[in-house]
Amino acid sequence: MVTLRLTATDLGRIVLRSAPAVLLELGAAGQRLLRPTVPEHLAAWRARCRAALRPVMRPYLDLCRRPDWFPDFLTPPRLGSDLEGALAEVDATPAEVLAAELRPAVEAGHLPPRVAPLAAADPAARRRLRDAMVAFHAVAVAPYWTEIVAAVHADRAVRGRAMVDAGIDRVLRELSPHLHFASAGQRYELSYECAFGADVVLSPAGRGVTLVPSYLVPQPAVRDDPAGPMVLAYPIRPTRRELTTGQPLADLLGRTRAAVLGAVADGPSTSELARRLGISVASASQHAATLRHAGLIDTHRAGPSVLHTLTPLGGDLLRAGSGR
Repeated sequence: MVTLRLTATDLGRIVLRSAPAVLLELGAAGQRLLRPTVPEHLAAWRARCRAALRPVMRPYLDLCRRPDWFPDFLTPPRLGSDLEGALAEVDATPAEVLAAELRPAVEAGHLPPRVAPLAAADPAARRRLRDAMVAFHAVAVAPYWTEIVAAVHADRAVRGRAMVDAGIDRVLRELSPHLHFASAGQRYELSYECAFGADVVLSPAGRGVTLVPSYLVPQPAVRDDPAGPMVLAYPIRPTRRELTTGQPLADLLGRTRAAVLGAVADGPSTSELARRLGISVASASQHAATLRHAGLIDTHRAGPSVLHTLTPLGGDLLRAGSGR
């Protein structure tokens, strides 16, 4: 059991991320492929991914083989949605961090000996890891990104309504079936069963908690960066339909415009749209204008920001295009 012991200050500093973290989804995808079973809605996805695996992906999948452990350097604290930016953070991992995270696992036999050059920060091994991550992302995450983004945004919209209607206590109690929230006086605890079976108590001590919703992670996981808020990734509530590429909607609107429509679910600004989807602000503005003229989204000004929301027609099209 992992327990986060929270103060009232921590509760006031809880932030719910509005977009999935690309490297978190990538790592979860690697671990899902190596598990003996997956939920029904991921069975076809896993079969397609396994059929597309190639030797170039092995340096990354080697690091995904343990269900109870994943190297922290592969999920940098920023947890961005842009692949290139996230890979640049991984590329910048100091040699001493690689050694501290990987060498003990290699020496204990938890990772294969071929990981040793990466543990020693060999430049060629670093390049092979980057190539492996790009190749695996292309088959396991990129084709499904529109679906993943839309599902995460829909989950966040539900949490946002709960926050407005009932406050943070309700949000934390209903966040995930994997998480348990309890409060007694000025003491608050958010806990979950962990894969490694040990009892761990963590205290943000006023730094707050950033909640990161994820489509693919199988159970909650904490990323504790002493320089910033504690990060808790949690699986969104499972869907009853299988993960697909969302191709019908992409065929109708174009892949980027379909992604913009899916990203509008929780009312982002134009700059937030651009950041989430890895496109320029000008491109995000252009796609939003096209969707607005088609009656699929509304646009409202809030101070210096321009916010976008789905119209009923846009919501219906998004649900129909994704098979919901």
